[in-house]
Amino acid sequence: MRVHLALVDLLQEVQPGALLMGLVADGISLEASPGQFYMLRVGEENDPFLPRPFSWLRRGGGACGGGDRVEILFQVVGKATARLARMRPGQKVQALGPLGRGWQWDPGRVPLLVGGGMGAASLVSLLQWLPAHERSRVRALVGARLGRQLWCAHEMSRMGARVLVASEDGGEGFHGTVLGLLKEREGHLLQTDTEIFACGPRDMLREIVMWASRKGVPCQVSVETPMACGVGVCLGCAVRLSSAAGYARACKEGPVFRAEEIDWDWDNG
Repeated sequence: MRVHLALVDLLQEVQPGALLMGLVADGISLEASPGQFYMLRVGEENDPFLPRPFSWLRRGGGACGGGDRVEILFQVVGKATARLARMRPGQKVQALGPLGRGWQWDPGRVPLLVGGGMGAASLVSLLQWLPAHERSRVRALVGARLGRQLWCAHEMSRMGARVLVASEDGGEGFHGTVLGLLKEREGHLLQTDTEIFACGPRDMLREIVMWASRKGVPCQVSVETPMACGVGVCLGCAVRLSSAAGYARACKEGPVFRAEEIDWDWDNG
């Protein structure tokens, strides 16, 4: 983990309100594992005062080596992301990372990726990290509110995964939620060696975890929770565990957890 003063070499809107940003710095992604994240701060102003967490989407690319460039995908939802969206190639952003615990892939398992909304970005990093010959075994389900918000799904398909999509407006693919799609196609998706990797809104994750538990399918989740420091000091991202251990910090012991580690009745407010 280190602080990088990263050069923006790409800023492109890839779907309505969502932008792809490329960041270049020596060694910025050299130690990055899929599912980890970076804390980004723009400039020296104190509004917003705190940096914001962003999962990395892809590493390498552009004119840089694999360890010197990383891409993130973000939705413009507040002051911090609005400032990121106003940046231009050639400007610099402060990036702390990579941080946290990411996805743990067992080569003996077949990944079933389930992403909701912007959570699908973290799953793209896992797909990129897999050996090329393994990607064709991967099945991915991606859901969004609008059919125009499925850029990650198309990227996964381009990378070799077998992808199904769901949109709540019926604009593309299954008309409904990604959970509804999972339930409808479970007979075609589940194998004896399937493992689910899920990222998205908390309510979606809870439902997927409950469904996976009933089916006896192992499941990992990446939780979305507010973070202030990103390094485990402030305790603002505490996640209640199902064991006597009490709580874990999403920025240190997570954001990826095994589904059974979390108390799904927990509410982080």
